[in-house]
Amino acid sequence: MTWKRIEIVSCVLGAGMALLAGCASVDSARVVQQGDKAGPLLPEPVEPASTGLKLPPWPNSEASGQAAHSGFGHHERFVPDIPASYFWSHEDGLRLRAADEARGQAISRNSAGLLGGFERAWVETPETRWQPRPDSGGWQAGAAQWQAHLNGSTEFALGSSELVTPGWNDSLKLGGIRLRQGFPAPGDQAPQWNYSMALGVVDQSAANASDLAFGPATGRVALNYDYSPALKLVTHAEAADDLVTSGLAGQYDLGGWGRWRSGFAHSSQGGNHGWRYRAMADFDLANDLSLGWAGERRTDGFLDVNRYAAGSGLAGGDRQRWSASWNAGRWGTWSGSFETAHNELGAQRRRFGLRQQFWYSPNLRIGIHAERETVADDYDIGLRFSVPLY
Repeated sequence: MTWKRIEIVSCVLGAGMALLAGCASVDSARVVQQGDKAGPLLPEPVEPASTGLKLPPWPNSEASGQAAHSGFGHHERFVPDIPASYFWSHEDGLRLRAADEARGQAISRNSAGLLGGFERAWVETPETRWQPRPDSGGWQAGAAQWQAHLNGSTEFALGSSELVTPGWNDSLKLGGIRLRQGFPAPGDQAPQWNYSMALGVVDQSAANASDLAFGPATGRVALNYDYSPALKLVTHAEAADDLVTSGLAGQYDLGGWGRWRSGFAHSSQGGNHGWRYRAMADFDLANDLSLGWAGERRTDGFLDVNRYAAGSGLAGGDRQRWSASWNAGRWGTWSGSFETAHNELGAQRRRFGLRQQFWYSPNLRIGIHAERETVADDYDIGLRFSVPLY
């Protein structure tokens, strides 16, 4: 009886164990069959899917066709086309640094082209305290003068100023005060009337001289009137000691042909009187080619302040100059000139020259010039580099 009970208990335990084993095998089969629906007991780490950051379109990127796929789906990222040459242009710096994302990248401050398209912020350091600060609308320190823009149409200068007559290679360097003011026209047009006044002494200091040298006391007043965009008139008067000179000049725009300028002046010194006549024309033969001519005639007895301070005589004479200019694109501007000057004794000056200026990079400008003077048997050859100091 006892053995019978043992056999029954053994059968029940065996059946239970078999039933448990069958359920476990069924669960394993389900795990194998479901596969993707059930993960392993120790899942492997899965990297998150990378998504591309869509940047704002680059200026003129659609027109230039320089947008390329970045590899992040269908998003596009601009790939700047940096030329393999160091001949950076002003537009290269602007285009490569215009967007905020470009300025946020790590760009070398020694780059020749990237920083040239933007103004650098003024930072005062012990090395830059002596340098003039950028113009902020108030007083500004120059090389030999202080300037102040009192408002949009008034300018005041104290120190050495150079009064230049455009196109004639004629200038008067004056040490003193200078005031220039324009009278606004109706509406948003440019001022039609403006005048300038300068009082002081003629500055005869040499460029590299350590001492100052001054000539006679003088004053100059000029009044400009823009009758129309094509016609401009200017009258001026200057005086020094017993010399008084006054003149009238005008400029007329010929449209696509160029410009024409002419004028006359009269001087009086004691019992001497004289006249000066000038004419100038420059023609635009093409978008990149222009020619120019200038002529001057002085009668006996004429003097202006510049010639008076230099001790020139009262003898008359004439002067003529021919010039040509060609814009060679990235290689800058080529210009040549030929000038002659005569008086009653014969040729005083006969000079011809050739010049070229081009931007090697936005931070480096190179100038080359060569001149030859046949009367004085002299020549001049130079190579000039212009770089910003800060």
